[in-house]
Amino acid sequence: MPENVRIYRVFIASPSGLESERKVFRETLSEWNDMVCLDQGIAFYPIGWEDTLPGKGRPQSLINVDVKKCDFMILMLWDRWGTPPDSGGNYTSGTEEEFSIATDEIADSDAPMRDIVVFFKGVEPRQISDPGEQLSKVLQFKLQLQDDRSLYYGAFDTAEEFGKYVQQQLWKWFKELENRDDDHKPPPSGGGPLLPRTSDGTLAAPTYEREHDATDIIDEAERLSDEGNLVEAEAKFASAILRRVTPRSFVQYGNFLRREGRLDQASVMFNEAERIATEMGDTESLADVYRYQGALQETRGDVDAAEELLRKSLVIEEKLGRLEHVADAYGNLGIFLMNRGDLDGAETMHRRALDIDEKLGRLEGVAADQVNLGIVMQTRGDLDGAEAMHRKALEIHQKLDRLEGMAEVYGNLGTILTIRGDLVGAGKMHRKSLEINEKLGRLENAAANYDSLGIVLQTLGNLDGAEAMHRKALGIYENLGRLASIGSAYGNLGNVMLTRGDNDGAEAMYRKSLKINEKRGWQEGIATAYGNLGIAIGKRDDLDAAETMHRKALEINEKVGSLLGMATNYANIGNVMQKRDDFDNAEAMYRKALEINEKLGRLEGMATVYGNLVGIMKSRGNIDGAEAMCRKSLEISKKNGMLHLSASQYGNLGSLFELRHQVGEARKMWAKSCDLYEQLGLSHEVEKLQGWIDSLPDSDELPKND
Repeated sequence: MPENVRIYRVFIASPSGLESERKVFRETLSEWNDMVCLDQGIAFYPIGWEDTLPGKGRPQSLINVDVKKCDFMILMLWDRWGTPPDSGGNYTSGTEEEFSIATDEIADSDAPMRDIVVFFKGVEPRQISDPGEQLSKVLQFKLQLQDDRSLYYGAFDTAEEFGKYVQQQLWKWFKELENRDDDHKPPPSGGGPLLPRTSDGTLAAPTYEREHDATDIIDEAERLSDEGNLVEAEAKFASAILRRVTPRSFVQYGNFLRREGRLDQASVMFNEAERIATEMGDTESLADVYRYQGALQETRGDVDAAEELLRKSLVIEEKLGRLEHVADAYGNLGIFLMNRGDLDGAETMHRRALDIDEKLGRLEGVAADQVNLGIVMQTRGDLDGAEAMHRKALEIHQKLDRLEGMAEVYGNLGTILTIRGDLVGAGKMHRKSLEINEKLGRLENAAANYDSLGIVLQTLGNLDGAEAMHRKALGIYENLGRLASIGSAYGNLGNVMLTRGDNDGAEAMYRKSLKINEKRGWQEGIATAYGNLGIAIGKRDDLDAAETMHRKALEINEKVGSLLGMATNYANIGNVMQKRDDFDNAEAMYRKALEINEKLGRLEGMATVYGNLVGIMKSRGNIDGAEAMCRKSLEISKKNGMLHLSASQYGNLGSLFELRHQVGEARKMWAKSCDLYEQLGLSHEVEKLQGWIDSLPDSDELPKND
């Protein structure tokens, strides 16, 4: 243990009713200190009203003195706001006064308070629908935080879950403190104003309207959720399941909770929907329940359970003979199998769906099936087939004047053009999609367009422009409260920073992404974040830590059966081993990645791994073998219009010819590479290649060493 340990005080503020969570808070800090902090010279010490010593004067004032001594505050609220600390005072509860003191302290540069986080415990739907005075004040406070976006806030359903979130927050604070050279607190994040009050100084409470049609309430809740008004949306969902007990009410509420990352409570809603549907003999609703339960299990990473539920939904639809729904069920299974990397199975499902929709003359369904098939083909590297499918779908959407469908296809075409290296064309497609989505007010889709444009700009080398696009997307996702997309946006920002050479900034972004995906329990997202962290850590040559991250990602992808993820992980581990000059094990990893890509028929992945093997052969002095790998990669990339990969392989061929002293061939290959990079608009690559060309002697052959 270090001789000098810095102690940071964390104040826990809450009304009564959260005693179990307060106990978990103290236990979590104690365990965290034992495992991590004390060895690093940093400890977190819990403080609460229980620790305030008795004395003369107003009791709340004594507690406030302890608040002012603290470095951090965690505020917890459930279904109670609390009671005024004294009659005739300015505050409606002691908790509110503690929060007010903390916000003042965080804005004071001389005060120790560094950060405030707020957690809300989930309440029963009946309470949300008819909240009463105490819960109304809590909900109004949550509304304020949602609107202000000035403080981080999250939700939990159990004391155990709260403990995990506290642990994640301690890790965040620990990393911030560890990375600072001094002991000054960072710029205040801002606590926001106190709750709005009426003219007589009392707390203003939200209004909840009585509605009679549960279907209308659900539709309104969905609209509010899409707009990012999550507090009001949850109130509407809660009202709907109390107004009329139907499977649909519980399913829609559960899906809302699933999107918010509250998986345990979502599971409760889905199970209740299943019970009601079973008791009512409502097999149609039961098929919907199984579909949503499958989506929940996939989010949790239990892919076997997810597939079983999706197939149960399909069996019911087939028995009912509802062909339109059967087609939808095939489509859902196809998307699931695609995510697992079973491209053959995915294609089979989507073609079955397409066959049914074509027989029914259901044009909208046909277009959706064509889009899904296009995505499968794109993943395989069959860009011509993918583009053909998307253009067929676009033709249908244009015929039906379906702007939403047109926007989706334009975005997909933009992605294909990005892979091909037609970055100007890709930008035009993504902007067409963006224009439609903004016109329709589809904010989440517009944010996805900004992310896609960011990727295009990053490929072009415009890193400032790329970062601006990703931050626009992130702002929209945060306003809408879309956790999954927020995690992806952090990952995209990390990629930009990594390209810029800001490894610390990239790692910080990847860890934010990891934290969100862990909160959601989204296993594939966690694996992606680990893989990104492995790349960032590898850049600073901490190869052991980098390999650990890649193997964590591999373990998850093996568990969830994601072949695509496994192939990526094997290639990344191969890169680490190659940097260690462990060429035999590096080649073994690359061959594993190649085997998976060949099994999937994924041409882009095959071409990339062939390129990786070039370096192995070259390091061993096997120039002929390196050239063979290079030409295999080039054959695939040229055939499929992958300009960036083709440019890279022409560059590799030039380097191999230079090693053989074949100056003329080296010049020719580098010139081809230079031309392609010029087409892509990558001026920095053009400049590098031109420098190589200029360094070659005028004669076509270099003198060989004796």
